[in-house]
Amino acid sequence: MTDNAVQSTNIDPQSVTKERLVLLAVVTTFLSLIPTAYAALISNSTTLTADLLRCSAEFFAILLSWIILKKVSSSDDQHYNYGFGKLEHLACIAVGAALFVTFLVSFFAGMQRLIAPEHLRNTTFGLLFAMLSVLGNVTMWVSNYLTNRKSPSLVTDSQCRLFRAKTFATIIVVVSIGASTLFPLHSWSIYLDGLGSLGLSFFMLWSAYALVSASVPDLIDCALEEAIQLSIAELLKQNYSERFVALKRIRSRRAGKRIFVELSISFDPDLALREVCATSLAITTTLKEHLPTAEIVLVPIDADATL
Repeated sequence: MTDNAVQSTNIDPQSVTKERLVLLAVVTTFLSLIPTAYAALISNSTTLTADLLRCSAEFFAILLSWIILKKVSSSDDQHYNYGFGKLEHLACIAVGAALFVTFLVSFFAGMQRLIAPEHLRNTTFGLLFAMLSVLGNVTMWVSNYLTNRKSPSLVTDSQCRLFRAKTFATIIVVVSIGASTLFPLHSWSIYLDGLGSLGLSFFMLWSAYALVSASVPDLIDCALEEAIQLSIAELLKQNYSERFVALKRIRSRRAGKRIFVELSISFDPDLALREVCATSLAITTTLKEHLPTAEIVLVPIDADATL
């Protein structure tokens, strides 16, 4: 049997589902850019223009997530994949920077529209498409939420949050453009387009801050919280204290929601290798139940070894 055949039999169905869901998001988001751009082009709405900029940044965010997910799912367990987590966080920082630039453009465009307001024209198409976009974003939000509940992962969780944010952002567009279209004769309606653009701009600023603040800490390798390390030590003491000599060291790091733990444990030198392997497997299984997102590596060492 070839290596490719071995790898194909180890494909996780949940990983395939996640990959297809993100790919669907890539395709639908890209296709939505065309009518969004058309709506912004035929109208004089700064809100629709800001929405186009927002959708463009979000498309690249989803595309990067799909590329990273594809790379991770196609890799094998014989190679370390710590860098993939860093790559995803770097991508999030890049998207956050793009969102910040679009915030500046939308903010100043909205301020200019408030200073020199205009009556909107040709907004019917944009309004109808924004209403359809709300339904589409809600559908993708719920789909990612259900998938993440069944099989939690950093990618599906971020996609769930992204489409939740897209839903609320599109609602802002619907309210702003809808009120301006339905009440054109009221004096206050002339200011709604500028206010809608400002609302979207601050929404993008908040999204950029959330992306960067969540990604920067995970770019730095750091140990798990002391409480978690103490719980691991206590768990081993309660269940396996009679099956090994000492827990010499716990090394750990976190990448997003994934946890990597390395345990250095000394066993009785007279213990048979089969018993050491059985105990190591039992400890690993117990810790995986306690920390479902963790990758556990257990290293048997000499009792007299100094670390």
